[in-house]
Amino acid sequence: SSGINAEYGGAWGICIAAPTFSLPSIPLLVAFGTGAVLMRGAGCTINDMYDIDIDKRVARTRNRPLASGRLNLKQATAWLTIQAGLSSLILFNLNVGTIALGISSLFLVGAYPYMKRITDYPQLFLGLTFNYGALMGYCACTGTLGITPLALYAAGIGWTLVYDTVYGHQDKLDDKIVGVRSTALKFEDRTKELCGKVTAGMGISLCVAGVSAGMGPSYFLASFMGCSMIMKGLSHVDLDNPQSCWEFFVMNKNIGLLILIGIIIGKFA
Repeated sequence: SSGINAEYGGAWGICIAAPTFSLPSIPLLVAFGTGAVLMRGAGCTINDMYDIDIDKRVARTRNRPLASGRLNLKQATAWLTIQAGLSSLILFNLNVGTIALGISSLFLVGAYPYMKRITDYPQLFLGLTFNYGALMGYCACTGTLGITPLALYAAGIGWTLVYDTVYGHQDKLDDKIVGVRSTALKFEDRTKELCGKVTAGMGISLCVAGVSAGMGPSYFLASFMGCSMIMKGLSHVDLDNPQSCWEFFVMNKNIGLLILIGIIIGKFA
């Protein structure tokens, strides 16, 4: 699942909210990391419950626990309840603004699986959902929102749109047959061009966040390197080769980590 990158939003938000010459709050990072894993898991469970009939008809997904019959819907519902319950234990220990943001995020998590049925842009909606932690992490530290977390959120949305569009090219033949919609099918031959433009937008958003937060040069260097790596990956990826799409997708783990390290060091230099 593209959830490998769901943890970064919260970490980016927490780290960029730290005062200059300060390290981020480790307890908050641990709480958000755990919460992100739980909520990503809950999102995957909901998605698999919604998609059970589609997953049976797509080569890459027919071995998922529900689609293959290893689990039933009753068991999945019980697992979802546990994931949501543990997430709420973490959330209700945070400040009021973050609790409100967390509750509002449930709409995104619940609505995401429907998006590939009703819109050509489910990857955009995934970006809104996955990177919501940037707002929550910042708010958990400061009690407020502002240009910095909103720009970071926008950068994360663009990033997710790019890597998940390429990821979607793995399934485009099956998706056409089962009637699932995606940016991979919408962009088609213009995928590289449009994803390049979105990556440029991501870079601008990262710059706005950095200027707003008074970050040091290492942050801007890391942001530039991250966007350059995506651009280079886009130029090399073969969108008709599922293995090539998968490799581009996995490379994006490093982008999230690079930007995170840039934020932490950028508080000092």
